[in-house]
Amino acid sequence: MKRCLHILPMNKLSGAEKMVLLICKNLNNYQSVVLCGGDKLKKSFEDNNINSYSLSFSKKHILKNIKYLKNIIRDNDIKIVHAHDNNASIHAYLVKSIYGVDIRVISHIHSCYPWINSNGLKSSIDKLLRPKYDYNITCGKVVYDFYKENTNYLNKEKISILSNAMDVEEIINFKSNKREWIATKYNIPQNVKVIGFVGRIDEEKGLIPFIKEFNNYKENFKDTKILIIGSGSQEEEIKAMSKKLELGEFFIFTGFQENVYDFFPIIDVFFLPSLYEGLPMVILEAMAFGIPVVAMDVGSISEVINSHRGRLIKPGDYRSFMEELRNLKEDKQLRINLGENGREFIKANHNIKNYCNKIEKVYDSISK
Repeated sequence: MKRCLHILPMNKLSGAEKMVLLICKNLNNYQSVVLCGGDKLKKSFEDNNINSYSLSFSKKHILKNIKYLKNIIRDNDIKIVHAHDNNASIHAYLVKSIYGVDIRVISHIHSCYPWINSNGLKSSIDKLLRPKYDYNITCGKVVYDFYKENTNYLNKEKISILSNAMDVEEIINFKSNKREWIATKYNIPQNVKVIGFVGRIDEEKGLIPFIKEFNNYKENFKDTKILIIGSGSQEEEIKAMSKKLELGEFFIFTGFQENVYDFFPIIDVFFLPSLYEGLPMVILEAMAFGIPVVAMDVGSISEVINSHRGRLIKPGDYRSFMEELRNLKEDKQLRINLGENGREFIKANHNIKNYCNKIEKVYDSISK
């Protein structure tokens, strides 16, 4: 069986990392090996019996890292390197060009990166290397269109659109006995509505402008808790902001959670106020759980959310965002209808088995 190496520079099981874990668990004709950005993520793959390595993707040690990567490729007889983000793609290309290893490099684009149409270093490197990768994959059509509109160096014959997918049956069959424990731990009364966010607490997630606008609407959310699940570079800043604005009665911060599925059953409405995205796995997860979603219309989110399955908001329009959250939290039947429609859509269109069949065809096509 041929082996494929997935490179993930992060050290946390977030969206792209969850997608890779699903790929590794569902490929039929390729055996997966994973190189992670740290031991924490490495353990997540090892717990699923996936051969894994870890590496600190520091720019200071890039030559040492490339040599280590070469040894992994050699020791595991790797034929395909599937790189998940620009840093990973650069490492894969360098090991191929410097050491002449016989591999095919796939660069997976997971977001509409705003720097792509700038004159900065990242944009220059992408312009230089992107055409040299053996193949490119985007996580959705809008992400592909974004690259097409903002660059002139994509080879249409070397790129595919593979929209992210879910193991929907796993979620449908998921049973959690922690709902009451979570409600007790975080002091969530039974009679309140829970509006939830799951993800990295970084600038691109738009939580700071969300909190500022929420402060103007707080009188409409007296019976509501805003559950923020995750950690990141802005975690302390948004905690301080919520405290300064005296919003402590509304906001609950759980920090990073290893098993976020335990939290979904307590959420009535899911929200994602991002400034930019690809096709977020967390939205697919929320929809598979039957939870209605309110999200900014960025990246490929419009490929899964419409007025029948949730609410899409014009980017930056936080006032309309709040109004839709208020409407949904007050209308139980609307929440049920949107949630059920979303779940059926994900079941029909974003099944991990179909996704892996497509990705194996890509692997086959470039390894001939």
